[in-house]
Amino acid sequence: MFYTAAWCIDGEDDFKKALPLELLGESMQRFPSGCGFTIVMLEGMNLLSRSYIRSLEESGFLILDYTAAFQKIIQEYPSLSIFYSRYERNCFLRWIAFMQICQTPARSGKQFWHLDSDVILHTSLDRLVQDSRGKTFMLQGCPVFLTVSDFSWFIQYEQHLKKLDQDIPGYSERAFLQKEICLQNDSGLFNQSLYRNPIGSDQDLLEYLVSSRQIPQDPRDTILDIDLYYIQNALSLKHWHRLQAPAGAVFEATENGQISIGRKLIPFIHYQNTFTRFAGVFLLLRGLKVPDIIIRLILRYRIADEHFYTTFLFRLIARFNKSRRGGAIRKQVMGKMMSGGHLIIDLLNLLLQD
Repeated sequence: MFYTAAWCIDGEDDFKKALPLELLGESMQRFPSGCGFTIVMLEGMNLLSRSYIRSLEESGFLILDYTAAFQKIIQEYPSLSIFYSRYERNCFLRWIAFMQICQTPARSGKQFWHLDSDVILHTSLDRLVQDSRGKTFMLQGCPVFLTVSDFSWFIQYEQHLKKLDQDIPGYSERAFLQKEICLQNDSGLFNQSLYRNPIGSDQDLLEYLVSSRQIPQDPRDTILDIDLYYIQNALSLKHWHRLQAPAGAVFEATENGQISIGRKLIPFIHYQNTFTRFAGVFLLLRGLKVPDIIIRLILRYRIADEHFYTTFLFRLIARFNKSRRGGAIRKQVMGKMMSGGHLIIDLLNLLLQD
């Protein structure tokens, strides 16, 4: 069973703009599987209409109202609500909710799979299950895809989250003092230690726990002994490219609409905020028939630690693009990439060149 967490704060319309679940559902239907996908609602279930919930169920999702239990979880971690935004607090605490769900009699002993809601599948969930069965890992320093077969993972996470809640500055400082050692461990664990001081998100915490070997994570070679090419963030795909594909390999469309590189398939594309903004500028420039050589110049970027540096022209175009789309960039970009032929393949190959 796959799980993702969601919460509705400002009403159904804003929820739909932030989380285009119908597009994920559409991609699930393109590549049918026998594996279920549960949306765990942590807050605001009452703000969603019955017709919308029914449409999600028709797309293949199960909807679990976990709002009452989640309020009890929030009370157990008072400092997180004070120090972090509501969004970041909920991201930290979603793993406690998942742990509790996995401890129920119906789920006990079964492997847990997590997939973020801002992804588009390019193969079936069954294929992801097949290639990760019996494994425990977080993907490339990001929980967009995370699977747990060793349930001590949840116990360790809970213990460290309690320590963080008790002393956020002190815990963060101790973690940061270990960062040089953590960076040396990253390659063998298929991880990236980009975590900040103070720790700013659940991703920061998980990066630290993985790289400091305080939470279970399979070795890189075990994770990559598969027929899939993993991309947690397309903007950093070159960081892991040589481990997953032969020299000179490029992304191609297969006959059934999947994406391949070498002999491997791309299971999904993650449309997190930075990549979505980047892809939105690419789509605008392509729509204006701007030559590819100019597009590459505008889209030049550099990643240093957790910082993402772009050109002045990119930032200008991105602001214009956001204003003209009324802020609903993610849904429109994901929809266009799904229906736009080889657009996502062209963008991936462009990123592979730069």
